[in-house]
Amino acid sequence: MPCDADICEERVRIEGNQRTLEGVLAYPFDSAPTRCVLIAGPHPLLGGDFHNNVVRALLQGLAAGESVVLAFNYGGIGQSEGGPADWPAVTSQFWRDGTFDEERDWVEDTAAAVAALRRWCDRPLVMIGYSFGCWTVSRQLGQGKVRAVVMISPNPKRHCLDGLRHGRAPLLVIHSDNDFTCSGEECAKWFQTLGEPKRRVLLSAGEHFFRGREPDLVRAVTEFLAEHCEEPVVCP
Repeated sequence: MPCDADICEERVRIEGNQRTLEGVLAYPFDSAPTRCVLIAGPHPLLGGDFHNNVVRALLQGLAAGESVVLAFNYGGIGQSEGGPADWPAVTSQFWRDGTFDEERDWVEDTAAAVAALRRWCDRPLVMIGYSFGCWTVSRQLGQGKVRAVVMISPNPKRHCLDGLRHGRAPLLVIHSDNDFTCSGEECAKWFQTLGEPKRRVLLSAGEHFFRGREPDLVRAVTEFLAEHCEEPVVCP
């Protein structure tokens, strides 16, 4: 994997629940990391791999900012083992119902990635979910110390994000004012139900995918982590 003046990237294998996942680990080339960051990407049927533009921008931008960052492919994507046994059937069900039972396996994949990152890096942990990844991350928040949580393009209409209600880690929610999956008004109403400390950043005309707005997205996350990642917070 590439190594430039700022960061190194290497492919890694993550031992999951009876399957091995493919991941990419990025870290500063010549400085000590101050935190470790897990990125859970969007739905595998909607561009959910570690080549996604938002995932790549965060991976590289946060690694350049002295973080060890892990992104991964869910089971059945790229070189990750497993995945649904009948892709045509689950794809049909997804477009009909918006969900299918095998998605729970990708929650377990996120748990495996968190465990691997904790083994590889003993720095304070930050968890970032993007779109579908917001749900998989929200299911991990009761598993130990988390320094901060970032939710990008969450859709509380589609996914149960109640795990966020029970955490005490500082929370950043980033949303677009023209996200077609969840309107700005709907996101704001949901955000009001969450406990402090929290911050909401609304990016104009980012849609759901933030193409062309990746630098603004990375800047918002970087500024939030710089402000809120001084002391570890225990999520009950």
